[in-house]
Amino acid sequence: MGHVMGGYRTALAAVLLVAACGGNPFIVEDDDGTPLDPEDPNTSVNSKFAWDPKNDLTMNAVTYDRANNQLVINNLPFDGPDGRYDNVFTLANGVGAYGSRQTDTTGKIKHYAVFIESDYMQATAAAGVNWVQYGNAGANINRSAFRLPASGEYEYAGTYAANRTFDSRSGIELVTGDVELLVDVSDFDPAGGIQGDIIGQIYNRTRVDLNTGAAYGEELPRISLVEVSFNTQFGTFGDADEGTLGEVVTALPSGGVWSEGTYGGLFGGPNGEELGGFLVMEGTANIKVVQYEVVNYRTAGGELVIATGLQVISSQQLEAMINSRDPAVVAGIPNFIAAPALPPGATLVSTATQNITISTDYNAREIGVFIGDQVATP
Repeated sequence: MGHVMGGYRTALAAVLLVAACGGNPFIVEDDDGTPLDPEDPNTSVNSKFAWDPKNDLTMNAVTYDRANNQLVINNLPFDGPDGRYDNVFTLANGVGAYGSRQTDTTGKIKHYAVFIESDYMQATAAAGVNWVQYGNAGANINRSAFRLPASGEYEYAGTYAANRTFDSRSGIELVTGDVELLVDVSDFDPAGGIQGDIIGQIYNRTRVDLNTGAAYGEELPRISLVEVSFNTQFGTFGDADEGTLGEVVTALPSGGVWSEGTYGGLFGGPNGEELGGFLVMEGTANIKVVQYEVVNYRTAGGELVIATGLQVISSQQLEAMINSRDPAVVAGIPNFIAAPALPPGATLVSTATQNITISTDYNAREIGVFIGDQVATP
């Protein structure tokens, strides 16, 4: 377990040869150097795709063109000539955001990709804007070196980025965040080539304006990465065919599940000093708890009256706001709504605060990627 596998040496030698020739050291290819089968891109232990054509996860190859700071993505329809994406801005956490090219006759559906790069790994997630459904999309994590870390417990911290599309409307949101992962290499004991334990969380999830790259709105809830074990030979986790698919979940403000899905990934680096992966999850697009004031008062004539903040902004208005296609309207939903002012001569009897939960009538699918660096050793 402490040595580099023989098959991987062949792939690494090819990677180093490409790098020496000035090319991209992260070109996705099979271990014997042949191009990936477009029907099954997950043929290399050094690269994992979120591949599920039945659910429109169709991206099957991605290359970073370093000289031009562009991404070249394959198998996403209507994303422009040659599937080439230009850098449009850099997000606050250093993640690159890229947009597909559009001409008068091609690239009619705008696509966006987020891209994270570390010393030994690259991670990409991409999706289109105007499908009036989730649309075709995908994610990839790949590495240029690999060895499992030594026995013990480790912490990894790093960066998360994602795109969110919707099931009954057009539009896309980019999301940034931070990731924290805990790894215990020694426990669980090995069983059939699977061992150890990985858990984690993604937090500081913030939506990003596509025009400026600036954050807007409130934070989205943190994502829990439910424990998963890893393959000791290849340093992979979340391998569905091996029964180790990882689960992700976010919680409702009142408890229960908001969104859920799956994740997988790879160890990277000659000493396992990096950990990266992707996730795919679905759930209600937006949920917000709004507090409103409830006031009891007596009029000048002695009549007892109840007034509430929902007389200022009704529940129907709040529902229309959260379902708006305008991000500024969604971001403008208040956290607290005061009751109407007391009429002249009225006497206040009591005040209280109540909650109303509003949610979209449509769902979102989030496709995200993350890379973390080892920050603690045994």
